Amino acid sequence: MHRRGRPARPLMVASLLLALGCGGSSETIGPPSAIEITAGNNQQSTVGQPLPVTPTARVRDKDGHNLSAITVRFTVVSGGGTIAADTAITDANGVVVLPSWTLGTRSGANTLKVQASGLTTSVTVNATGTAAAPSNLATVDQVNFAALVQTQVTGQPTVLVTDGFGNPVGGVIVTFSVSLNNGSLTGAAPTTDAAGHASLAGWTLGSTVGVNRVTASASGTNSVQFEAQGLSAAPTIVSTSPTTQAGILGAMVPRVPQVRVTNSLGQILGGVPVRFAISGGGDATVLGPLAVSDPITGIAAPTDWRLGPASTSSTVIATLPGFPGSSVTFNATGTFSPFLIDVRFLSSATPAQRDAFASAAARWMQIIVGDIPDVPVSLAVGTCATGASPAMNETIDDVVIFAQVTGIDGVGGILGSAGPCIRRSTGLFTAVGSMRFDMADLVGLQNTNRLEPVILHEMAHVLGFGTIWTEKGVLVGAGGADPVFTGAEALSVWPSFNLGYAGTPVPVENLFGAGTRDSHWRESVLVSELMTGFIEAPGVPTPLSRLTIASFKDLGYSISYSTADAYAGNLMAAMREAGAGARTPINDIVENAQWEVTPLGIVRRIH
Repeated sequence: MHRRGRPARPLMVASLLLALGCGGSSETIGPPSAIEITAGNNQQSTVGQPLPVTPTARVRDKDGHNLSAITVRFTVVSGGGTIAADTAITDANGVVVLPSWTLGTRSGANTLKVQASGLTTSVTVNATGTAAAPSNLATVDQVNFAALVQTQVTGQPTVLVTDGFGNPVGGVIVTFSVSLNNGSLTGAAPTTDAAGHASLAGWTLGSTVGVNRVTASASGTNSVQFEAQGLSAAPTIVSTSPTTQAGILGAMVPRVPQVRVTNSLGQILGGVPVRFAISGGGDATVLGPLAVSDPITGIAAPTDWRLGPASTSSTVIATLPGFPGSSVTFNATGTFSPFLIDVRFLSSATPAQRDAFASAAARWMQIIVGDIPDVPVSLAVGTCATGASPAMNETIDDVVIFAQVTGIDGVGGILGSAGPCIRRSTGLFTAVGSMRFDMADLVGLQNTNRLEPVILHEMAHVLGFGTIWTEKGVLVGAGGADPVFTGAEALSVWPSFNLGYAGTPVPVENLFGAGTRDSHWRESVLVSELMTGFIEAPGVPTPLSRLTIASFKDLGYSISYSTADAYAGNLMAAMREAGAGARTPINDIVENAQWEVTPLGIVRRIH
């Protein structure tokens, strides 16, 4: 029996060889099961530059075989960098070389996702962008100081060193030197920290009363200057604005705090820093809290003081850094308004200009008395306000207005522009608007007491006057000889004006070109009403009448007539004639919304 079984073994071997010879195998290669980074991970490189070592990855199947001809996709996850191509193919060894990866321009983490076709998992390549060479020097916080002559200033002049992309650069030596008046310095060559900051340790002023100056510089950058007023005696401050006032919760207080800086003889002191700070907590805010007294008036004021949404009272205390003997306390109380206008300045403005915006917003919040739905808004930088608006990611209640006082074309040209930028898709109510004024024109308006009416007028356009009439179906005959406003509430108010007008009410401006016609009341009929397209002569009233308020009810707002100005057309005409008929076109650009936002916060362009 044993001898008969021996031939079986050669037969099995032969069968196996035959199977192999015919191409059979006990293994199957693929599909992709894993991808790994094999080189170039966790590098550092200068921002805006390619990595020094090109990262590579390998794709394998579950048994560890290298897989060729597999498509691998690359996606920038963070850091804002760029890649030369978003896909590449593995070679015979299963290796793929990532296309050139240029890091983003902000220092910090950069991440690239790497995923092979057929895989649900992915791996990442990480790199750290480091700041480029220093190229810019800027002041931080306080630029102006004050102290008695031959004494040390309170506070430290501080600078920020950044590269060409705005990244802070550490390890840079900054040199501070006296450039005016013979003061002295300590710690005059500090090195920037990781945040790019460097501070002068101490600055003792010279013996001469007046301006002292220190210049800071660093290799490869510009220079900046700090100034300090050398005083012979301690200054003092007194209030030049109300120390007690009432406002609206979540809005600007009516008058920004202002103080005048003088010496013991009452002489005006310019260039002296004044700090305005919230006292006692709460949710109010002071913007631009460190101000400098004007060289002519001696007045200093913060950029803004805004009440919080909840705390009904707020206190701001003005002090002189380095001189604790003088201070002024300001108090404000707030009440709730269902309709909130949030004015945010994108430029500097004088206290009078800021207060005119606050007054206009308060007036419209008295006229519009019903809440409109909050809406979440997320926007990129530059979406509104002629490209000057910041990024937004917030819920808006009820309107945000970006305000700018800037140069446009000088006196007598374009006064400015105003209108909604983003409107709600439901009701077409403005969510975000903008107002831009030529600083050259505002000076003349302020000097003739016409600044507030003009800002009140332009804010009406932001809220919808003349800018959503067509969409609301209340403007008939636009572009023709006799455009009219047909809102039911305005038509009900019209007869009370007794103007003796024989035409079809309510007459809308039909002359004077784009920006005036079809978006204002007709000047020849309504004469001096606030919402005609002309600025009246100094001293001639420009009433915000019941007609204008009624038009806002026709736009869907809940309104109150309680703050309407008395209007008598014949009287207005007579007063204008008494003013030698002087009137000038407002010359504003009435802007229409370019975007709309849905109740869920989806922002889309209006076509």
